[in-house]
Amino acid sequence: MKYFKKNLWAILAFVPFLMNAQNQPAKENNQGMFDEFMYRRGNSYRTASGKPGPDYWQNRADYEIEVELNDQTHIATGKVEIEYTNNSPEDLKFLWLHVEQNRFSENSRGTLTTPIQGNRYNGDEEGGYNLSQVKVEGEIAKYIITDTRMQIWLKEPLEPGEDVELSMNFSYKIPVEGMDRMGRLKVEDGTIYAMAQWYPRMAVYDDVVGWNIEPYLGAGEFYLDYGDYDYKVTVPYNHIVVGSGVLQNPKDVLTKTQLDRMEKAKKSESTVYIIKPEEVGTASSRPVNSGKLTWHFKMENSRDVAFGSSKAFIWDAAKINLTDGKKAIAQSAYPKESDGQGAWSRSTEYTKASIEYYGKEYFPYPYKSAVNVAADIGGMEYPGLSFCSWKVRVNLFGV
Repeated sequence: MKYFKKNLWAILAFVPFLMNAQNQPAKENNQGMFDEFMYRRGNSYRTASGKPGPDYWQNRADYEIEVELNDQTHIATGKVEIEYTNNSPEDLKFLWLHVEQNRFSENSRGTLTTPIQGNRYNGDEEGGYNLSQVKVEGEIAKYIITDTRMQIWLKEPLEPGEDVELSMNFSYKIPVEGMDRMGRLKVEDGTIYAMAQWYPRMAVYDDVVGWNIEPYLGAGEFYLDYGDYDYKVTVPYNHIVVGSGVLQNPKDVLTKTQLDRMEKAKKSESTVYIIKPEEVGTASSRPVNSGKLTWHFKMENSRDVAFGSSKAFIWDAAKINLTDGKKAIAQSAYPKESDGQGAWSRSTEYTKASIEYYGKEYFPYPYKSAVNVAADIGGMEYPGLSFCSWKVRVNLFGV
Protein backbone atom coordinates (compact mmCIF):
# COMPACT_ATOMS: atom_id res chain seq x y z
CA MET A 1 0.00 0.00 0.00
CA LYS A 2 2.88 2.36 0.85
CA TYR A 3 4.47 1.60 -2.57
CA PHE A 4 1.13 2.28 -4.34
CA LYS A 5 0.64 5.70 -2.67
CA LYS A 6 4.17 6.77 -3.56
CA ASN A 7 3.70 5.98 -7.24
CA LEU A 8 0.18 7.48 -7.32
CA TRP A 9 1.55 10.84 -6.14
CA ALA A 10 4.20 10.65 -8.86
CA ILE A 11 1.53 10.11 -11.52
CA LEU A 12 -0.72 12.92 -10.21
CA ALA A 13 2.22 15.30 -10.12
CA PHE A 14 2.74 14.70 -13.88
CA VAL A 15 -0.91 15.34 -14.86
CA PRO A 16 -0.59 19.18 -15.11
CA PHE A 17 2.24 18.78 -17.56
CA LEU A 18 0.12 16.48 -19.74
CA MET A 19 -2.85 18.87 -19.65
CA ASN A 20 -0.61 21.82 -20.50
CA ALA A 21 0.87 19.95 -23.45
CA GLN A 22 -2.62 19.21 -24.80
CA ASN A 23 -3.49 22.93 -24.68
CA GLN A 24 -0.44 23.94 -26.74
CA PRO A 25 -1.17 24.95 -30.36
CA ALA A 26 -0.31 22.25 -32.91
CA LYS A 27 3.01 22.75 -34.68
CA GLU A 28 3.23 22.97 -38.45
CA ASN A 29 3.76 19.76 -40.39
CA ASN A 30 7.41 18.91 -39.80
CA GLN A 31 7.62 17.33 -43.25
CA GLY A 32 8.56 20.80 -44.43
CA MET A 33 11.98 20.12 -42.95
CA PHE A 34 12.62 17.78 -45.87
CA ASP A 35 11.54 20.09 -48.68
CA GLU A 36 15.12 20.91 -49.53
CA PHE A 37 15.77 17.23 -50.23
CA MET A 38 12.40 15.90 -51.36
CA TYR A 39 11.02 18.72 -53.50
CA ARG A 40 13.00 19.86 -56.50
CA ARG A 41 11.69 23.03 -58.09
CA GLY A 42 14.07 22.94 -61.03
CA ASN A 43 16.11 25.70 -62.63
CA SER A 44 17.78 26.49 -65.94
CA TYR A 45 20.54 23.95 -65.23
CA ARG A 46 18.31 21.01 -64.27
CA THR A 47 14.59 20.47 -64.61
CA ALA A 48 12.42 19.38 -61.69
CA SER A 49 12.78 15.78 -62.88
CA GLY A 50 16.57 16.04 -62.72
CA LYS A 51 17.07 16.03 -66.48
CA PRO A 52 19.41 18.60 -68.06
CA GLY A 53 17.87 22.04 -68.53
CA PRO A 54 18.65 24.56 -71.30
CA ASP A 55 21.76 25.87 -69.47
CA TYR A 56 23.04 22.51 -68.24
CA TRP A 57 26.83 22.17 -68.12
CA GLN A 58 29.56 19.73 -67.18
CA ASN A 59 33.23 20.47 -66.71
CA ARG A 60 35.72 18.36 -68.64
CA ALA A 61 39.00 16.64 -67.82
CA ASP A 62 41.30 15.23 -70.53
CA TYR A 63 44.24 13.06 -69.45
CA GLU A 64 47.64 12.02 -70.72
CA ILE A 65 49.22 9.46 -68.39
CA GLU A 66 52.41 7.43 -68.37
CA VAL A 67 52.97 4.73 -65.76
CA GLU A 68 55.55 1.98 -65.22
CA LEU A 69 55.03 -1.15 -63.12
CA ASN A 70 57.88 -2.83 -61.28
CA ASP A 71 56.88 -6.43 -60.64
CA GLN A 72 59.72 -6.93 -58.16
CA THR A 73 58.94 -4.02 -55.81
CA HIS A 74 55.25 -3.75 -56.81
CA ILE A 75 55.66 0.00 -57.22
CA ALA A 76 53.87 2.08 -59.84
CA THR A 77 55.68 5.22 -61.03
CA GLY A 78 54.23 7.72 -63.44
CA LYS A 79 53.23 11.17 -64.59
CA VAL A 80 49.79 12.62 -65.29
CA GLU A 81 48.95 15.68 -67.36
CA ILE A 82 45.40 17.02 -67.16
CA GLU A 83 43.68 19.63 -69.30
CA TYR A 84 40.76 20.84 -67.20
CA THR A 85 38.00 22.90 -68.83
CA ASN A 86 35.68 25.10 -66.80
CA ASN A 87 32.26 25.02 -68.46
CA SER A 88 30.52 26.34 -65.34
CA PRO A 89 29.24 29.94 -65.05
CA GLU A 90 31.60 30.62 -62.11
CA ASP A 91 35.24 31.57 -61.67
CA LEU A 92 37.25 28.80 -60.00
CA LYS A 93 40.03 30.00 -57.70
CA PHE A 94 41.22 26.50 -56.85
CA LEU A 95 40.78 22.91 -58.02
CA TRP A 96 40.20 19.65 -56.17
CA LEU A 97 41.55 16.20 -57.06
CA HIS A 98 41.11 12.71 -55.68
CA VAL A 99 44.33 10.99 -54.57
CA GLU A 100 42.72 7.70 -53.61
CA GLN A 101 45.88 5.65 -53.16
CA ASN A 102 46.28 7.56 -49.88
CA ARG A 103 43.51 5.32 -48.56
CA PHE A 104 46.20 2.63 -48.25
CA SER A 105 48.15 4.30 -45.48
CA GLU A 106 48.23 3.60 -41.77
CA ASN A 107 46.53 6.82 -40.71
CA SER A 108 43.98 7.30 -43.50
CA ARG A 109 40.36 7.88 -42.56
CA GLY A 110 39.44 4.66 -44.30
CA THR A 111 41.97 2.66 -42.30
CA LEU A 112 40.94 4.24 -39.00
CA THR A 113 37.23 3.63 -39.62
CA THR A 114 37.53 0.01 -40.77
CA PRO A 115 35.97 -2.36 -38.17
CA ILE A 116 38.55 -4.30 -36.20
CA GLN A 117 37.12 -7.57 -37.51
CA GLY A 118 37.53 -6.31 -41.08
CA ASN A 119 35.02 -6.11 -43.92
CA ARG A 120 34.87 -6.03 -47.71
CA TYR A 121 36.83 -2.78 -47.74
CA ASN A 122 40.02 -4.03 -46.14
CA GLY A 123 43.13 -2.40 -47.49
CA ASP A 124 46.88 -2.51 -47.10
CA GLU A 125 48.46 0.11 -44.84
CA GLU A 126 51.90 0.54 -46.42
CA GLY A 127 50.87 2.43 -49.53
CA GLY A 128 49.90 5.99 -50.37
CA TYR A 129 51.02 8.53 -52.96
CA ASN A 130 54.40 10.15 -53.26
CA LEU A 131 53.69 13.25 -55.38
CA SER A 132 56.22 15.68 -56.82
CA GLN A 133 56.56 18.39 -59.45
CA VAL A 134 52.96 19.53 -59.00
CA LYS A 135 52.54 22.23 -61.63
CA VAL A 136 49.90 24.52 -63.09
CA GLU A 137 50.67 25.79 -66.60
CA GLY A 138 54.24 24.58 -66.18
CA GLU A 139 54.91 26.42 -62.91
CA ILE A 140 55.21 24.87 -59.45
CA ALA A 141 51.82 25.17 -57.74
CA LYS A 142 50.65 25.71 -54.18
CA TYR A 143 48.66 22.75 -52.89
CA ILE A 144 47.58 20.88 -49.80
CA ILE A 145 46.76 17.17 -49.38
CA THR A 146 44.32 16.00 -46.74
CA ASP A 147 43.83 12.23 -46.66
CA THR A 148 42.51 11.27 -50.12
CA ARG A 149 41.87 14.85 -51.25
CA MET A 150 44.17 17.37 -52.91
CA GLN A 151 43.47 21.09 -53.33
CA ILE A 152 45.49 23.13 -55.81
CA TRP A 153 45.35 26.94 -55.84
CA LEU A 154 45.46 28.87 -59.10
CA LYS A 155 47.39 32.12 -59.53
CA GLU A 156 44.50 33.51 -61.57
CA PRO A 157 40.86 32.38 -61.32
CA LEU A 158 39.81 29.97 -64.06
CA GLU A 159 37.03 31.83 -65.83
CA PRO A 160 34.02 30.27 -67.58
CA GLY A 161 35.02 28.70 -70.89
CA GLU A 162 38.73 28.63 -70.04
CA ASP A 163 40.98 25.62 -69.53
CA VAL A 164 44.11 25.03 -67.48
CA GLU A 165 46.89 22.43 -67.59
CA LEU A 166 47.93 20.51 -64.48
CA SER A 167 50.73 17.98 -64.17
CA MET A 168 52.45 15.96 -61.47
CA ASN A 169 54.64 12.92 -60.93
CA PHE A 170 53.38 10.10 -58.75
CA SER A 171 54.49 6.80 -57.27
CA TYR A 172 53.02 4.32 -54.77
CA LYS A 173 53.19 0.71 -53.71
CA ILE A 174 50.37 -1.27 -55.27
CA PRO A 175 48.32 -2.84 -52.47
CA VAL A 176 47.55 -6.55 -52.27
CA GLU A 177 44.12 -5.88 -50.81
CA GLY A 178 42.57 -2.93 -52.58
CA MET A 179 39.15 -3.01 -50.92
CA ASP A 180 37.69 -5.39 -53.52
CA ARG A 181 38.26 -2.76 -56.24
CA MET A 182 41.93 -3.09 -57.22
CA GLY A 183 45.15 -4.70 -56.01
CA ARG A 184 47.42 -7.61 -56.82
CA LEU A 185 47.06 -11.38 -56.80
CA LYS A 186 49.85 -13.97 -56.79
CA VAL A 187 49.17 -17.01 -58.96
CA GLU A 188 51.50 -19.80 -60.08
CA ASP A 189 52.70 -18.06 -63.25
CA GLY A 190 53.11 -14.56 -61.82
CA THR A 191 51.26 -11.64 -60.24
CA ILE A 192 48.04 -10.17 -61.59
CA TYR A 193 47.88 -6.39 -61.20
CA ALA A 194 44.34 -5.01 -61.19
CA MET A 195 44.86 -1.29 -61.60
CA ALA A 196 42.04 1.11 -60.69
CA GLN A 197 42.06 4.46 -58.88
CA TRP A 198 45.66 4.37 -60.10
CA TYR A 199 46.30 8.05 -60.97
CA PRO A 200 45.34 11.44 -59.42
CA ARG A 201 41.88 12.29 -60.75
CA MET A 202 39.91 15.52 -60.99
CA ALA A 203 36.96 15.88 -58.64
CA VAL A 204 33.61 16.96 -60.09
CA TYR A 205 32.40 20.54 -59.76
CA ASP A 206 28.66 20.66 -60.48
CA ASP A 207 25.57 22.83 -60.02
CA VAL A 208 24.17 20.68 -57.20
CA VAL A 209 26.80 20.82 -54.44
CA GLY A 210 29.78 22.56 -56.04
CA TRP A 211 32.95 20.51 -55.48
CA ASN A 212 32.19 16.82 -54.84
CA ILE A 213 35.15 15.93 -52.68
CA GLU A 214 34.08 13.45 -50.02
CA PRO A 215 37.02 11.42 -48.63
CA TYR A 216 37.53 7.97 -50.12
CA LEU A 217 36.85 5.36 -47.44
CA GLY A 218 36.39 2.30 -49.63
CA ALA A 219 32.62 1.99 -50.00
CA GLY A 220 30.74 4.00 -52.59
CA GLU A 221 31.14 4.42 -56.32
CA PHE A 222 32.97 7.06 -58.34
CA TYR A 223 31.58 10.35 -59.69
CA LEU A 224 33.91 11.82 -62.31
CA ASP A 225 33.89 14.24 -65.25
CA TYR A 226 34.14 12.97 -68.82
CA GLY A 227 37.06 13.48 -71.16
CA ASP A 228 39.53 11.75 -73.47
CA TYR A 229 42.30 9.48 -72.16
CA ASP A 230 45.68 8.80 -73.71
CA TYR A 231 47.71 6.51 -71.48
CA LYS A 232 50.84 4.38 -71.73
CA VAL A 233 51.73 1.44 -69.50
CA THR A 234 55.35 0.26 -69.38
CA VAL A 235 55.84 -3.25 -68.00
CA PRO A 236 58.36 -6.10 -68.13
CA TYR A 237 58.52 -7.61 -71.63
CA ASN A 238 56.72 -10.80 -70.56
CA HIS A 239 53.59 -9.03 -69.27
CA ILE A 240 50.31 -8.81 -71.14
CA VAL A 241 48.32 -5.60 -70.59
CA VAL A 242 44.59 -5.26 -71.23
CA GLY A 243 42.93 -1.92 -70.59
CA SER A 244 40.02 0.44 -71.12
CA GLY A 245 39.93 1.78 -74.65
CA VAL A 246 41.74 0.73 -77.81
CA LEU A 247 45.34 -0.51 -78.04
CA GLN A 248 47.23 1.94 -80.28
CA ASN A 249 50.47 0.02 -80.92
CA PRO A 250 49.63 -3.67 -81.34
CA LYS A 251 52.58 -4.25 -83.67
CA ASP A 252 54.98 -3.19 -80.92
CA VAL A 253 53.64 -5.49 -78.22
CA LEU A 254 52.15 -8.51 -80.04
CA THR A 255 53.68 -11.24 -82.16
CA LYS A 256 52.65 -11.80 -85.78
CA THR A 257 50.58 -14.81 -84.69
CA GLN A 258 48.80 -12.78 -82.03
CA LEU A 259 48.07 -9.96 -84.48
CA ASP A 260 46.49 -12.47 -86.88
CA ARG A 261 44.43 -14.02 -84.08
CA MET A 262 43.20 -10.60 -82.95
CA GLU A 263 42.04 -9.77 -86.46
CA LYS A 264 40.25 -13.11 -86.60
CA ALA A 265 38.61 -12.46 -83.21
CA LYS A 266 37.27 -9.08 -84.39
CA LYS A 267 35.21 -10.96 -87.00
CA SER A 268 34.34 -14.06 -84.99
CA GLU A 269 31.06 -14.85 -83.26
CA SER A 270 32.87 -17.43 -81.12
CA THR A 271 35.85 -17.02 -78.79
CA VAL A 272 39.33 -16.96 -80.33
CA TYR A 273 42.51 -17.40 -78.28
CA ILE A 274 45.07 -14.60 -78.53
CA ILE A 275 47.31 -16.45 -76.05
CA LYS A 276 46.47 -20.11 -75.48
CA PRO A 277 46.83 -21.75 -72.05
CA GLU A 278 49.87 -23.75 -73.16
CA GLU A 279 51.54 -20.59 -74.52
CA VAL A 280 51.55 -18.64 -71.24
CA GLY A 281 55.12 -17.77 -70.24
CA THR A 282 56.76 -19.15 -73.38
CA ALA A 283 59.38 -17.19 -75.31
CA SER A 284 57.33 -17.41 -78.50
CA SER A 285 54.43 -15.56 -76.85
CA ARG A 286 56.37 -12.26 -76.76
CA PRO A 287 57.85 -10.14 -79.56
CA VAL A 288 61.02 -9.61 -77.49
CA ASN A 289 62.59 -11.67 -74.72
CA SER A 290 64.15 -9.04 -72.50
CA GLY A 291 63.70 -5.50 -71.24
CA LYS A 292 60.41 -3.64 -71.17
CA LEU A 293 57.45 -2.93 -73.45
CA THR A 294 55.09 0.03 -73.47
CA TRP A 295 51.41 -0.57 -74.19
CA HIS A 296 49.59 2.51 -75.51
CA PHE A 297 45.81 2.94 -75.13
CA LYS A 298 43.30 5.64 -76.00
CA MET A 299 39.69 6.05 -74.90
CA GLU A 300 37.30 8.84 -75.87
CA ASN A 301 34.50 10.38 -73.83
CA SER A 302 35.10 8.35 -70.70
CA ARG A 303 34.99 9.19 -67.01
CA ASP A 304 37.81 6.79 -66.08
CA VAL A 305 40.18 4.07 -67.29
CA ALA A 306 41.49 0.88 -65.66
CA PHE A 307 43.82 -1.90 -66.75
CA GLY A 308 45.18 -5.32 -65.86
CA SER A 309 48.76 -6.54 -66.29
CA SER A 310 50.39 -9.93 -65.77
CA LYS A 311 52.72 -12.52 -67.27
CA ALA A 312 50.17 -15.16 -66.20
CA PHE A 313 47.35 -14.18 -68.57
CA ILE A 314 45.53 -16.48 -70.93
CA TRP A 315 43.92 -14.04 -73.38
CA ASP A 316 40.94 -14.50 -75.69
CA ALA A 317 38.46 -12.36 -77.62
CA ALA A 318 35.40 -12.28 -79.90
CA LYS A 319 33.30 -9.81 -81.91
CA ILE A 320 30.46 -7.83 -80.33
CA ASN A 321 27.56 -6.85 -82.58
CA LEU A 322 26.25 -3.42 -81.61
CA THR A 323 22.70 -2.35 -82.39
CA ASP A 324 23.74 0.64 -84.51
CA GLY A 325 25.51 -1.66 -86.99
CA LYS A 326 28.95 -1.05 -85.52
CA LYS A 327 31.23 -3.69 -84.05
CA ALA A 328 33.23 -3.89 -80.84
CA ILE A 329 35.46 -6.55 -79.32
CA ALA A 330 35.02 -8.54 -76.12
CA GLN A 331 38.20 -9.69 -74.37
CA SER A 332 39.08 -11.74 -71.31
CA ALA A 333 42.37 -12.17 -69.45
CA TYR A 334 42.77 -14.82 -66.74
CA PRO A 335 45.29 -17.26 -65.22
CA LYS A 336 45.33 -21.01 -65.73
CA GLU A 337 43.82 -21.45 -62.24
CA SER A 338 40.64 -19.86 -63.67
CA ASP A 339 40.62 -21.81 -66.94
CA GLY A 340 37.86 -24.18 -67.99
CA GLN A 341 34.44 -24.28 -69.61
CA GLY A 342 32.84 -24.10 -66.19
CA ALA A 343 34.70 -20.88 -65.50
CA TRP A 344 36.69 -18.21 -67.33
CA SER A 345 36.91 -19.93 -70.71
CA ARG A 346 33.36 -18.64 -71.21
CA SER A 347 34.02 -15.11 -69.92
CA THR A 348 34.27 -13.57 -73.41
CA GLU A 349 31.08 -15.37 -74.42
CA TYR A 350 29.29 -13.90 -71.38
CA THR A 351 30.67 -10.41 -72.03
CA LYS A 352 29.59 -10.49 -75.67
CA ALA A 353 26.11 -11.79 -74.81
CA SER A 354 25.57 -9.23 -72.05
CA ILE A 355 26.46 -6.22 -74.18
CA GLU A 356 24.46 -7.41 -77.17
CA TYR A 357 21.41 -8.07 -74.98
CA TYR A 358 21.48 -4.81 -73.05
CA GLY A 359 22.19 -2.90 -76.25
CA LYS A 360 18.87 -4.11 -77.62
CA GLU A 361 16.98 -3.57 -74.36
CA TYR A 362 18.31 -0.12 -73.45
CA PHE A 363 20.91 1.69 -75.59
CA PRO A 364 24.02 0.86 -77.63
CA TYR A 365 27.31 0.18 -75.92
CA PRO A 366 29.36 3.37 -76.50
CA TYR A 367 32.90 1.98 -76.63
CA LYS A 368 34.98 -0.14 -79.00
CA SER A 369 36.17 -2.72 -76.50
CA ALA A 370 34.91 -4.50 -73.38
CA VAL A 371 37.44 -6.34 -71.22
CA ASN A 372 36.95 -8.75 -68.32
CA VAL A 373 39.95 -9.40 -66.04
CA ALA A 374 40.27 -12.18 -63.47
CA ALA A 375 41.55 -10.83 -60.16
CA ASP A 376 40.99 -11.13 -56.44
CA ILE A 377 37.94 -8.87 -56.78
CA GLY A 378 34.34 -9.98 -56.44
CA GLY A 379 33.08 -7.71 -59.20
CA MET A 380 33.93 -4.10 -59.99
CA GLU A 381 33.11 -2.18 -63.16
CA TYR A 382 34.98 0.62 -64.90
CA PRO A 383 34.38 2.11 -68.37
CA GLY A 384 35.37 -0.54 -70.89
CA LEU A 385 36.77 -2.94 -68.28
CA SER A 386 35.58 -4.98 -65.33
CA PHE A 387 37.32 -7.06 -62.69
CA CYS A 388 35.69 -10.31 -61.60
CA SER A 389 36.74 -13.01 -59.17
CA TRP A 390 39.38 -15.43 -60.42
CA LYS A 391 37.86 -18.17 -58.25
CA VAL A 392 36.06 -20.67 -60.45
CA ARG A 393 33.31 -21.32 -57.89
CA VAL A 394 32.01 -17.76 -58.26
CA ASN A 395 29.03 -17.24 -60.59
CA LEU A 396 30.93 -15.48 -63.38
CA PHE A 397 27.88 -15.31 -65.63
CA GLY A 398 25.87 -13.52 -62.93
CA VAL A 399 28.58 -10.91 -62.43
